[in-house]
Parts: sequence; structure tokens; C-alpha cells
Amino acid sequence: MINLKRKQRIILMHLDGQSNREIASVLHMSKDTINKYVREYEEQKQAILEQKPDQDSEELIQALIEKPKYNVRNRKHPKASPKVIKIINECLQLNEEKRATGRSKQQMSKKDIHEYVISKGIDLSYSTVKRVVDSERKRHYEAFIKQEYLPGEICEFDWGTTKLNINNTGYLPYQMAVFTAPYSNYRCAFIFKAQDTSAFQEAHARFFSFCKGNYQTMVYDNMRVAVKKFVGLHEKEPTDALLELSLYYGFHFRFCNIARGNEKGHVERSVEYIRRKAFGRPGMDCFDRLEAVNGYLLQACQRMNAEKGSNKSTSYERFQIEKSHLRANLTPFESCIYSEHRVDKYSTVTISQNHYSVQDIYVGKIINAKLYTSKIKLYHDNTLITIHSRTFGFQDWNIDIYHYLRTLKRKPGALRQSTALLQTDTRIKNIYERYYSSNPKGFLEVLEIMKEKGIVPVEKAVEQLAAMTPLDLSVDKIKFLLSQKDDILPGRDAVSIKAEEVLVLYDELAFAKNKNQGEEIRCS
Repeated sequence: MINLKRKQRIILMHLDGQSNREIASVLHMSKDTINKYVREYEEQKQAILEQKPDQDSEELIQALIEKPKYNVRNRKHPKASPKVIKIINECLQLNEEKRATGRSKQQMSKKDIHEYVISKGIDLSYSTVKRVVDSERKRHYEAFIKQEYLPGEICEFDWGTTKLNINNTGYLPYQMAVFTAPYSNYRCAFIFKAQDTSAFQEAHARFFSFCKGNYQTMVYDNMRVAVKKFVGLHEKEPTDALLELSLYYGFHFRFCNIARGNEKGHVERSVEYIRRKAFGRPGMDCFDRLEAVNGYLLQACQRMNAEKGSNKSTSYERFQIEKSHLRANLTPFESCIYSEHRVDKYSTVTISQNHYSVQDIYVGKIINAKLYTSKIKLYHDNTLITIHSRTFGFQDWNIDIYHYLRTLKRKPGALRQSTALLQTDTRIKNIYERYYSSNPKGFLEVLEIMKEKGIVPVEKAVEQLAAMTPLDLSVDKIKFLLSQKDDILPGRDAVSIKAEEVLVLYDELAFAKNKNQGEEIRCS
């Protein structure tokens, strides 16, 4: 490629009287190239000498001294015939259809397109195919049209992933639901464990409740919680979850075109901005529970909304204008997924690949489930039978030991190695291992009392009883201690001492009764 310095050397050698052939030999260049620049120089110089009154002298001078230019934009590929370009365009069109129908991972790469062209019996290099593909993709330079928004008219929604350390579990990916209003640039975000339907609906319910109203139109990309399926290249069928939200809150919705994030550019930038501003600083990505994350994130968004923008006003101030244009505030939408399940032989139901226990009297029966973002409610005949905290693992077992009391009474030997015992509260396991490991039936009776009275009072009663009569931790004695005033449990005051005396007397009476019964048996 000829640069300005080499052009200057060519012209000076020409002016020094060297022939074009000599210049080409010295500079190791084509004689045709030397002829071209020498001819252009002489023509431009002659134009300056013969300048007419209506000609611009600056243009003539600029033409003489300007850098060499190469017009590569319209340069054609020598071996890329119209037939080749047609084949490549067919491949690119097929790739577009695959993206539109959720098969983006099955697209043809440039290498695949090259191999396909070769299979058609066409001798073409890979570099030529690359140039044709790039030129066909960029054949039309896209223009963007600036948009103007009315207050309360449009709000954009998107998901973003951020890694957080919650409750010392290590840095795991969490899903951030982000809302941005283009008119005010008002931002709001919430953190969820999964990007699923219940989180999608709950995020909207929280945001509209926080705004005390909702926008007229919501904008989404082609996320799977909003788009059920593609109908052709441009039509999308919404999910039931989105239709339910739209029907309840009364908002319209529209989807972006494929690979057109600029069509909701406000929220695209907001995801990165909020993630960086909220969790980018040292120590701002570790929390003890998920609720603490959302409380902190809400405060962080409020700080961002209080910052002044290029229009000299804050997002919060502009949002106050929008509030009067929002649709009426409604009771928050109940964001949950309904489903039916049959209780298996382990007295559990399987929801999203995880097992949740119910009372063992429901084995084989059909129950209804409500799946929320953090909990699961289980119903039988429209009656709530239990509530579980939701887990997001794979094949996790969530067992409540109280659900198996009826079965364990018939099979007490199954208690020791049961999942129910292994998963139960540590305090319950300690009571079993310290006092009832050889008496599972007695432990099951203690569990029934815990179910009614709670773990803490029963735990204190058992410990106090073990200190007084370690060889006899009967349920009757535990019930007796629990029936006394609460102040006997913490320590040995006057009432505690009196209770101990009563228990000793109880032991003596029981021993005498058993002895008399034994004598009666021998006499008979």
C-alpha cells in the first residue's frame, strides 16, 4: 500500500529526471503504479498552472498533496460469483430462522458455510467466504431513530445474573430482575434464586406495589418466561404467566426483535449499571440471607435514582411526575404456579425435581401445590396441610419428621437411619442421641409433645428431668414439668426443688406398685 511518504519519494525522483522504469526498479514497485502517480501529479500540477477564475485553488492544492486513497468498500471478490453470493445468503437466512425458533446453537459458522460451498463443487477459498459473509452482513448500515416518551407510558424489563455469597455458601449465581422507565430513567431491581415464572410474576407484583401503580406498556426481549413460542420470524406467542399479569394489571406488552437489545436500551444499560454500582465495591457482595440482599439493593437503587442526570434533574424527581399517570394501584398479584401431584410411597411429592414431605396419611392421594419463589404450600381438598421452604437443587429431599409419627410408631426401628431424623433440627437429634437412642418409642412420644409445645420448652424439661432422674425420662414426667410454671425450667429455685420432691415420691409410689403386683403374681 502506498503512503504519503512513498508518494512524495516517487514524485521527487520523477522531478529529478529519473524515468518511471528506473523509479519502479529502485522502489521495487510496479511500473503501472509509478505511471499512475506520476500521471496524476502532472495532471493536477497542470490544472493549478491553468487555473480558471471559477475554480477553487484550495481544492486543486489539496488534490495534489492528499494521501493515496483506496476504494475497498465496493471492491468485489474476484471468485465470488453471483451464484456463490446467493448460496451464502441462503445460509445466512437459514441462520436467522434458527435464531428466531430458538435453535441459535445450531447455526452454521463461516467454516460450515465454506464447507457447504465446496460441497456444491465450487472452488473457493475460506478467506473469500469470510469476506463475503462479513460484507453481506454489513451491506446495509443501520440507522437509529431517537425516541420520545410520555410519563407513565412505557417501562422496560430484563434479567441479569450476578454472583453473591449468601450465608457463606460461596459465590453462586443469582438472578436480578430490573425495571427501568425510559421517561424518568427510574430504576428498580430485585434478587431471586432462579429466573422462573414465579420470580417473573413476583418481580412485577413487587415493582407495581412499590410504584403504587403500573405502566401502560411493558417491553420485553425474547426471554422464555415471557415468550411461549415463536410463530415465524417475527410473531411471538406470550406465556400464560405474562397474559395473567397483563390481564390483572391492565397493561399492554410488546417484544423486541431478535438480537435487538437497543430496542430496550434503557434497561440493557441499567442491568450493568446497577450490578456494578450495587455489588462492585469490596464487601458489598456478601450477605447473611436473601432478604438482606433485596433490602440493600432497594436502598442502592434509591441512591442511584437520586443522582442528577444530563437534564439537571434526578430520576426520582421525574418519577414523581410519572406517578400521576400510572394506572390504578391494585392488591399485589399472587405470584405462584399451581400444580397437582400424587403422594408417593415415601409420603412426598416431587416438584421441580425435588421432594417435599406431607403427613403420611396422604400416601397415594392427589394434592395441590402452590409454588412461590421461596416457599411451597401443599393442599388437600382445599385445606392447607403443610408449608415447605423451597429448594433449588436437584433431587433434594425436604423431610419433616413430624409427618411420619404415625408410621414410625409402627416401625420404630426405622427411626435411627431415617432421612427424617438426619434432616431434623439439631436440638431434636441431640435429645435422641443423648437420651433416647435405645428407646425409639419413648422418643416418638417426646416428638408428639414437641409438636404441640415446641422444641425449646421440651428440651429444657428433658434436660432438667435427666439431672433429677436420669434413669427414667418418661413422657408423664416431661408432661408434669411442662404443666408447672415456666420459672421452674431455667434453674433450681424453691419451686424446682419442690418439683423434684414430687417426682421422687412419684418414683417411690411407682416402684411400690410394681413390687406389689409382682408379689401378687407369685402368690397366685
